[in-house]
Amino acid sequence: MAELLFNHYAQQENVDWRAESRGLLEQTAYRGISPSAVNYLEERDLGLMVAEVRNPRPIRFDDLEGFDLIVGLSRDEHEGLFLTRFGQIPRHLAKQGRLRYWNVDDLPRPGSRLVRILSSIFSGKAEAPSQREESGTEHIDFAVQSLVRELAGSEA
Repeated sequence: MAELLFNHYAQQENVDWRAESRGLLEQTAYRGISPSAVNYLEERDLGLMVAEVRNPRPIRFDDLEGFDLIVGLSRDEHEGLFLTRFGQIPRHLAKQGRLRYWNVDDLPRPGSRLVRILSSIFSGKAEAPSQREESGTEHIDFAVQSLVRELAGSEA
């Protein structure tokens, strides 16, 4: 969904960038995009974008070299996988400003790491809030729009 939205907004703003999404896993059961993402796009009259959807492709070393900017939706979800697959390369990319993370859960999960730790300490007395599935799509859209504005400003 982030790829589709980015390419849509970049074209609207005449930003000379193109997104290509990748996954961190070699094989995954996920196909296309989530039903909540499809609904989100359709509610905004962007449902035609769904025809462009493809299954996730895994990120490769040559992608790391070739991409100008890599964005992981959630540091909590993705950084460990990134480091496992590519060693210290992700940290070097981050220092170069070519890798960043957004605080958006790709998949809804219970609360933040701190909330989960506190919940376990207090034996369930603290209730862990969860991210609504729909809120992830809203957060992705907001983050993508912010990135496109940033890139439009840097091209001006």
